[in-house]
Amino acid sequence: MRFYLATGLLSSLSLDALAQTQIGQTCVTDDVCYKLSIPEATAQNGDGNIFLSLSAPTIYSWIGLGIGPSMTNSDMFVMYTNGNGNVTLSPRYSEGRAQPQFDGDLDVELLSGSGVENGIMTANFRCGNCARSRTANFDAQDGQWIHGRRTGDAMNTTDVQARIMKHDVQGGFTWAYSSAVGGASTNPFAASDTVISGSTSSSSGGNRAMRSNILLVHGIFASLAFLVFFPVGAIIMRLGQFNNVLGVHIATQVFSWLLFITAFGLGLYYGITGNYMTKAHPIIGIVLVAMMIFQPLAGWLHHRQFMRSGQRSTISHGHVWIGRIAIILGIINGGLGLELGGVETRYVIAYSVVAGVIDLAYIASIIYGEITRSRRTSVASSGHEKINSSPGRTLVTA
Repeated sequence: MRFYLATGLLSSLSLDALAQTQIGQTCVTDDVCYKLSIPEATAQNGDGNIFLSLSAPTIYSWIGLGIGPSMTNSDMFVMYTNGNGNVTLSPRYSEGRAQPQFDGDLDVELLSGSGVENGIMTANFRCGNCARSRTANFDAQDGQWIHGRRTGDAMNTTDVQARIMKHDVQGGFTWAYSSAVGGASTNPFAASDTVISGSTSSSSGGNRAMRSNILLVHGIFASLAFLVFFPVGAIIMRLGQFNNVLGVHIATQVFSWLLFITAFGLGLYYGITGNYMTKAHPIIGIVLVAMMIFQPLAGWLHHRQFMRSGQRSTISHGHVWIGRIAIILGIINGGLGLELGGVETRYVIAYSVVAGVIDLAYIASIIYGEITRSRRTSVASSGHEKINSSPGRTLVTA
């Protein structure tokens, strides 16, 4: 009899443990935390209700949480104060780096426990169709999430479609769903048997810093290549009036090429790991690499042929025109990269001004160089005819 009683007691305790509400918590800073609870039924089916909570001090204008590894095709939840002691929860959808737009098709319900208390704003809510996202799979071991926030004045609005200022902090993390599965509460954040587990300062820390540095170096190297050294090297070749102008041109262009290849490698890594490869900026980057990969060899063949004959060959025309198109396309793509990266408007304006000046100078040098070349060719042809028509003279060519 004692054996059966003990077995029954253990079974009862086991069932209680299985029914216990689990909450997985991730704090990206000491005071900004996100919580997740996945009911047993949702974990088994991969679809159904999940429960989320966003919490942060009111020093932030807004904070947000998104499903997936990037803003591309991400369901997002943005919280801000409503001005009446409570919070506004705005479900949104993001197609890319542009501001996420309100999405009324997201089934969300704000739960008790939400509001503003002691300078902390909290949004507890249920999401009934979060599994609609292609990146959401709640019967998996874990999932990728993104987050963002903006420091500033409280928004104090009930408008779920309110315009939000661009985030000044953003990142991503992996959520271990095993720590969030359990129970069947209609509001796990108010349940008495809730067990909270999780981590502080998630992978958004070091990994985010590394990715941010990669993106920064990519942008600097690519900008230096297409905004400075490639066009300057080409301008030197057309306008330079000093000894060894060819050597300076070659050295500048080779250095530019190395900068670009390095920038492309960094950008390719960032684009693949961040799921950006379907955007215009990385696609154009791949096109540029295809155009530029053989430019050093084509340039060597071009200058070798030109020094022998004084005339441009098919390779010469290819080298010259691929270079011209690539420089202009590279400058345009830099602007697309700034847009994709969501940088501040002032930097976009500064880049545009510098790009405009460089473009004009480069195009002017092309026109001047072609006019000068045409005149030289005409003079050379005239001299050639005079030499041929003068008895006793020998033709000398460069």
